[in-house]
Amino acid sequence: MSELFSWGKLKLKLILCLIFSFTFSLVLFLLLQSTGEDILERYLTKTSFIGKQEQLAISEFEKYVSQKNLSLKDHDKIAQWVRETKYVNIYIYTDNKLIYATDGYTTTTENRGLSVDMNLKSTSQLLNIQFSDARAQIYLEYFFEYKYYHMVTILGVVISFIFFIFIMLFFINKKTSYIGTLENEIKILEGGDLTYTITIKGNDELSSLAQSINEMRKSFIERLDNENQARFANSELVTAMSHDLRTPLTALVGYLDIIEFKKYQTGEDFNKYIHNSREKAYQIKHLSDKLFEYFTVFNTEDNNLDFERFDGNQLMEQLFDEQLFVLENNGFHFVLEPCTIPFHFDVHLISFRRVFDNIFSNIIKYADKSKIVKISYEIKDNMLLIDIENDIKKEAHEVSSTGIGMKTCKKIIEQHKGQLTVTSNKETYSVHISLTLGRLTDARD
Repeated sequence: MSELFSWGKLKLKLILCLIFSFTFSLVLFLLLQSTGEDILERYLTKTSFIGKQEQLAISEFEKYVSQKNLSLKDHDKIAQWVRETKYVNIYIYTDNKLIYATDGYTTTTENRGLSVDMNLKSTSQLLNIQFSDARAQIYLEYFFEYKYYHMVTILGVVISFIFFIFIMLFFINKKTSYIGTLENEIKILEGGDLTYTITIKGNDELSSLAQSINEMRKSFIERLDNENQARFANSELVTAMSHDLRTPLTALVGYLDIIEFKKYQTGEDFNKYIHNSREKAYQIKHLSDKLFEYFTVFNTEDNNLDFERFDGNQLMEQLFDEQLFVLENNGFHFVLEPCTIPFHFDVHLISFRRVFDNIFSNIIKYADKSKIVKISYEIKDNMLLIDIENDIKKEAHEVSSTGIGMKTCKKIIEQHKGQLTVTSNKETYSVHISLTLGRLTDARD
């Protein structure tokens, strides 16, 4: 029931068009009616048209009585003539008494207000007609002008209705032509040309539909671009990973062949090959774990993550304590600048911890131990900002990397409605993380 009386823009425009069309048609009808009646009245007054019609009616009645040989008692045939002639009433008198009237009323002529006294009525009002059985006097009332007034009314109604239909068709045609335009443009999109922009006209449900189609088209293009970029990135990743896996795997197979076929010379060589094989196996495991982690993160939808609310300062302190302990054990020096503002935020703890594991793992691998690792986090402009900076050791420039770990971290931060950016040069490497209010609230809430 609520949908029936819901006032959408298109429905409101249609109702307003109906009201306007009806009002315009009604005013037009009244104007035509008034003008037509004035013209007709002036015409009838200034011409002898009505007089001629009256004389013609009298002549036809006399002819009808003569041809049908009517008597004063043939009331049915007289009534038939009145019906066929229309716009005429007839009264028949004999001996100053009304013996027939079109409306069935019978009384004396005085009661009808029709006296045969020549002092009261002119002789033109009463006509002598010879019937088959007697001579009688008749009085005719004429209403011929009503016939033309009715014609004026009918003509006014027809013209007003035509204008009503024309106005409605004009409005409907604008909308149907726009619908036709949308249909043709959607067929262009169906043909594969997603760059074609849908025409937006007006401000109603149809224009809103066109806008939605345009937004859907843009989203689809963006999704295709993202899929193509992801496909290209995955292809590059698989190529790089296959190279990185093939190198230690080839070395591992070589060491195992040496051990299998006993090509070593001393027990010390045997232990060395065992040690090298173990290192290559761990290297392959590490790369395969990274690859599995990458595909796990990128194949997980944002709405599939279960976010929990944590005290921001306590969680960040716990995460950094875990990582800084590992840094200290590996001989690194660091400076931590914690946040002083209390806050809460929602995170998926496992994936969020994975980001810091990856960042600090890279620091251990590539950072210069002689330099200080700088760490800070703060609340600024309703955002949680995390900055981690370290100096790069010289040997790290010679190490090639697929960057799969940072790609995974960026995706995780994006799932938290945030952004991770990396800036680096020959000397320093910095990671900047910003989490928006989409996942962040003040502790006082």
